[in-house]
Amino acid sequence: MTKREAIEQVRKAKLGHKKWISYAKAIHMGIQVDKDAVPMMETECSFGKWYYGDGQVFSGMDTYQAIEEPHGLLHNTYMRLYKARKKPLKTGFFVSKSKAQQEKQAVIEKLMDQLLQISEILMNNLKDFELELLEMSDSEFMKLV
Repeated sequence: MTKREAIEQVRKAKLGHKKWISYAKAIHMGIQVDKDAVPMMETECSFGKWYYGDGQVFSGMDTYQAIEEPHGLLHNTYMRLYKARKKPLKTGFFVSKSKAQQEKQAVIEKLMDQLLQISEILMNNLKDFELELLEMSDSEFMKLV
């Protein structure tokens, strides 16, 4: 693999993440999206397939390692968001349907905000990783691969 190919892989992985987050946003807005378009497991999305596959050649780099935690947290948060959306309303003598709906919506909005914040952290970490690759000399890069 050449340095150019590696950078192209990183950029393709970033695009995969952007696509994933756009589908997550669409689902949040109530737009019908194939559930398979937004995998819950971090190893099943296109970005995760790269990160845990071909990207492992960079596992010795700190900037690469900094990607894993927010990526896993992103999927975990999405899973919680998905479950919150599917959870039936809990109403009762003291809780009206509209109050239960408001509470559910507040939880969903909070999780969506968290998801977007984590996504931003992930994209910043990816940018740092990409910049490190770009700044490497060819000989430094060849030692990695």
